[in-house]
Parts: sequence; structure tokens; C-alpha cells
Amino acid sequence: MAKESLEERRERADNSSSTEELEKLANDTDMYVRQNVAANKNTPVSLLEKLATDKAEDVRMSVADNENTHSSVLEKLAEDESMQVRDTLAMSSNTPVSLLEKLVEDEDSQVRKSLISNKNSPLSLLEKLAEDEDYTVRSQVAWYAETPVSLLEKLVEDEQSSVRLGVAANNSTPVSLMEKLVEDENEGVRESLAENERTPVPLLEKLAEDEGEYVRSYVAQNKKTPVKLLEKLAKDKAEDVLAAAKENLAAR
Repeated sequence: MAKESLEERRERADNSSSTEELEKLANDTDMYVRQNVAANKNTPVSLLEKLATDKAEDVRMSVADNENTHSSVLEKLAEDESMQVRDTLAMSSNTPVSLLEKLVEDEDSQVRKSLISNKNSPLSLLEKLAEDEDYTVRSQVAWYAETPVSLLEKLVEDEQSSVRLGVAANNSTPVSLMEKLVEDENEGVRESLAENERTPVPLLEKLAEDEGEYVRSYVAQNKKTPVKLLEKLAKDKAEDVLAAAKENLAAR
């Protein structure tokens, strides 16, 4: 009988429903075979517990994302030395809220960022992330489409322009906050607002008069900018602005 190829072992590890087969494949020398066993929905809890201590982080990541992995194993993985493993937990829809609340204290900002878009993250967790000491975390909360207005109202006052820029780009940002951002001292924030297709026309008209060439250019590129305003921008003194306005007009 011909020896089973590596590809065949990997395929079996991915699809097998036999506990005996999976136990054998979990000891395979090939990391991808073990990883497939760890990701297999038929892999028994006891075997997942064993694979949670595998030397390869990719294997442990698959255990972290397997819906059958016991909560006690997930708790251990939440303290894994690998940021990638903890990050997988932060993103996984299988991770219980109690562990998500633990990961909000993770030392790595990437893990904390991944919690933002996890559908299981409660509002209390988002509130904490909106006050994170790392401005890149706060910025990601500002960009997140499902961030509630109550948090956007706080983030619009953030001292870091990249955070306010996220609020300006967010499609959920109410007009009342956009009216604040149109006066923002940072040109990048105003550019972001000019690019947002939900920015109302009165604010686009104001941004079309902005001293920043790139701000006016983004207004000229915005698909929601009315024809009358585009015609005005098509006469702008800046070549990039008038070219963008003409191109937008031609597409109408």
C-alpha cells in the first residue's frame, strides 16, 4: 500500500470525523496537519486541550477559534505568550464576554483594537477602549461604524487629530458633530469630512471655501457634491481641484 502523502494527511485532518484518526493526526510532525486538526469542528474537547499547548502558535490560534474549545482552555490561551493567539481570541465570536473583558487589559494594543469589532463586545468594553491610553486604539473606536453617538461625542473632543479624523470619516457621525469638525484646526480632519459622502451639502459648501487645497479637492471628488458646487470648483485656482471637479462633473 502506497504511503499516504502529506497533502492527504492535511486533508484528512481537515475533514475527518473519526476521533481515532484525529488523535493520530494531532501528533503529526507537520504543523499544518496539526493546525487542521485544531480547526476541525469534529475534534473532541480533550484533544483541543492538548493542542492548546502545541509549540506552534498557528496551531494554538486555531484552537482559540474553534467553537468547541472549552472555556477553561480559552482562559489559558488568553494568557498565551503569543500576541497572535491572544489576538485571535479577541476577534473570535466564540470568546465569552468574561474573557473579552480580560483582554481589554492586554499589554498589546493590537489585541485591544481587535476587540472593537467583535460583535460580542459589550458597550462597557467599547467605552473603556474609547479612553484607552493608546491614541491608535481610540482612533479605531472613532472609525468603527457601530460606535454609538454617545462615544463619538467624546472622541470628537480628543486631543489627537487622528482620533477626530476617525469621527469625521465615520458614516454614523451625526450632523451636529460634523458641524464641529468643519472648523477643526487640523487640515487632515477637514479633508476626511470633505471626503465623507454623508457630509451634508451646507458643510460641503463651507469646505469648498477651505484654504486647504486638499480639502477642496476632496469636496470636488465627493460623489454627493451637487453639480452647482462642482461647477464652481471647476474654476478653482488649484489644478488638482479643478481637474477633480471636471472629472466628477463628467461622470454625472
